Parts: sequence; C-alpha cells; structure tokens
Amino acid sequence: MPTYRHGRHEHGQNFLHDQTIQQTIVARVQATSGPIIEIGPGEGALTRRLTCLERPLTVVEIDHRLAGSLKQQLHPGVEVVHGDFLHHRLPGTAHVLVGNLPFHQTTAMLRHILHAPGWTHAVLVVQWEVARRRAGVGGATLMTAQWLPWFTFELGPRIPARAFTPSPSVDGGLLTIARREAPLLPKHLSTQQWINLYQSSAATRP
Repeated sequence: MPTYRHGRHEHGQNFLHDQTIQQTIVARVQATSGPIIEIGPGEGALTRRLTCLERPLTVVEIDHRLAGSLKQQLHPGVEVVHGDFLHHRLPGTAHVLVGNLPFHQTTAMLRHILHAPGWTHAVLVVQWEVARRRAGVGGATLMTAQWLPWFTFELGPRIPARAFTPSPSVDGGLLTIARREAPLLPKHLSTQQWINLYQSSAATRP
C-alpha cells in the first residue's frame, strides 16, 4: 500500500510525526468522554493511537488517496469520511474534536468549529502564534473575546516545525478548547456589548 509522506501542497498537509506530541494529544482526548471526530487524519498516525481509547471514531480526510488507504488499513469500526471538513456537518450530539489543522486554513476551520453545536472539547494543532492569541497569551484577539463567554481556551506545548513532515515555515502549538457548561454572558447582554466591555476592560489593564 503506497504512502504519501510528503503531503500535498494544495491541502496544506504537514504530517505530525513526533510520537511524544501524538501521545500528549491522545492524553488530552482521553481526559474527555464521548465519540471522537478527527480532522485531517492524513496517514493515520494519530488515528491509530485514538483507536486505543475504544470510543466511536470518525475521521474526515480531504485527500481521496489517503481516505481510500485509511478505509483499507483501519479497523472496520472507524468511519472514514472523504470530504472537506469546512463543509462537513458536525453532529448536534456530544462529541470531541481532534486534529492537526492545515495552517493556511486555521482561521476558517476555527470559525467552523466554534459555530458548530454539540462538541464539548476540541484538541487542535494550529500555528504557534494562533494558539497563543486564541489562549489570550500576550493579549486576546477580537475573535477570542467574541467566544470567551461560551468557551475556554488553553495553550499547550509549542511544537517545533521539525516535528512535521514536510516541515512548515513556522512552529505549531497545541490548543485545547472546552465548551463552558454555563456561559458567562448574561442573557440581557448582546455579544457586541460583551466585546465592548471586554475591550474597555483590556484598555484599562496595566
């Protein structure tokens, strides 16, 4: 069975080969519960570790060659979906998202995820600076402030570019997002009012 270790430029494929980081990701997923949906499994290195959790697992892969290979290699209980995650409809029931997001589509994918219902946790590999900004390290972005009432953002370890094949031009980082059980936003306050309050508060900080 052929493999595609160099990735494809049009899909932004940078496969995560560092086994320590893979195990860190799986440990974070293991701390959650419910079915798992993996975004962009690639050659399935992380997927095979996730199957050890013995939970329902669906993988969404845009590359038809890799999707076909995964269908032949993985346990029949793993559902392999060939398609673009940006157009994949996530279930409204509780589930956990995990994946190594294409760096050039990180913002679009994060928006797709944050607008989707159902999921409780998302364990994601993104660009390091994106992970820092989303976690509010060095100052949160407007996007982060917009979603803070409903989600928490936790920064994980920095992932050097050499941990990927092929190596991207920037380092990655692990970002864990969790849906709050009780939103912080009072019912009488609109999202824009919340953002205004957040920006005013940030402006007065030393």
